[in-house]
Amino acid sequence: MKQLIPVPVRRQLRGWLNSAKNTPFAVDLLELRRWQIARKDVGVNAAPRNNPRRLLVLPSDPWSIHQSRGDEAMIEAAAGEMKRAYPDLEIYIVTATAAASADVRAMGFKPLELWKQPFSYETVAQELSITRPDFGVILGADVLDGYYSPVDAARMLLVADLMAAFGAKVSVLGFSFNSRPAKALREVFRLIDPGVVLNLRDAISLRRFDDFARKRARLVADAAFMLTPRADTDAVKAIATTIARQRAQGRKVFVFNIHPMLFKKPEPAKLRKMIELAAGAMERLSRQHNVSWVLLAHDYRPEIADDNCLRPLADRLKPTLGEHVHHVEQTLSAGEIKAVVGLVDGVITGRMHLAIAALGQGTPVAAITYQDKFQGLFAHFGISEQLLLSPAQFLNGDSFEQFVAHFLGTYEAAGDQVRQALPDVMELSRANIAPLLGDSAIRMAPEAGGKVA
Repeated sequence: MKQLIPVPVRRQLRGWLNSAKNTPFAVDLLELRRWQIARKDVGVNAAPRNNPRRLLVLPSDPWSIHQSRGDEAMIEAAAGEMKRAYPDLEIYIVTATAAASADVRAMGFKPLELWKQPFSYETVAQELSITRPDFGVILGADVLDGYYSPVDAARMLLVADLMAAFGAKVSVLGFSFNSRPAKALREVFRLIDPGVVLNLRDAISLRRFDDFARKRARLVADAAFMLTPRADTDAVKAIATTIARQRAQGRKVFVFNIHPMLFKKPEPAKLRKMIELAAGAMERLSRQHNVSWVLLAHDYRPEIADDNCLRPLADRLKPTLGEHVHHVEQTLSAGEIKAVVGLVDGVITGRMHLAIAALGQGTPVAAITYQDKFQGLFAHFGISEQLLLSPAQFLNGDSFEQFVAHFLGTYEAAGDQVRQALPDVMELSRANIAPLLGDSAIRMAPEAGGKVA
């Protein structure tokens, strides 16, 4: 039957089905009602244990946890802080596939493969009744406003509710909330257990969320600020040597990053134009400002991997810039990436968590922003929005070149501002897990890996 339907028609049908699935009616029928059936069997919230033993983490992408360095950074940062308070804590990560479960084991955690298709709240409830987590951490990131999928956002929130129903202390790590949230999620936010602590990672997102959901929430900074950099690996040492060689020539060194998700839909022509504009500007500015470039990926998921843009950019720049451009081809961990961005003068990036890694090291950032989520991050540091550029602006004439030139002229002052604000931002980052720790928070040391000059 499938072969009888032309491929374009099948794609159009899939698009219609996905659109229908994400409507308020479908979310109510397919998610809320099924969740209510599962929730009814849980009963009254169970009392938490005196000796907590288990933490359950729900990532924003249970299919490819290890390939998203943003998720990895938030998981390791939150898990590390929890382990400092409870050294014997068992940490489980929710996964959707056997491959994701293998990645979780490689990270040193235990997989709980309950995000399978077809998705079932009753199956989730059964697994929770067996695992009985004492703590739950939800990686809200940039998905809980429904930008990518209202259904996936609803499921994450309703599973957080189920965790709370089984007696876990649950914190939704600081997430962004864009200016056009999915209306289907309003009722979901209204219904989830009040014990689920909702954290917004910037003041702009908090204001939008308050207007949308009328639900109590807290201001934090992104949990990934707590991540400890890993500077002791062979990969980082090799990159450090390359950077040192450029500095010995009197050159400034900047990390550069662009990626396919700067455009919501796959648009090869726009990506090719972006790469060409970037290459031309970087060649000219390298000569004018004595700058060298490190092309650094932060996401390795095959279809949206940063190297899908950075590799052709490197090929374009190498003939003219030679050793003054270095494409990092190794696959680095989140901790290694954070160490690398602590070695350079500045970072220009389209990845939110690469920006967070840099800012957490006191390194100034200019961002190619999408989903209007960088504004709130920059507001934490009082950084001018002149250091933000939209993808549409990027493609407009010489706007990108002027943007980078402005950053090269102001990065030192921006860096001073970042380092001055960083201690307060670190405190806001730790606030993500404070609701889980209660009195145990006093056991935690104030530092959480990062360079502050």
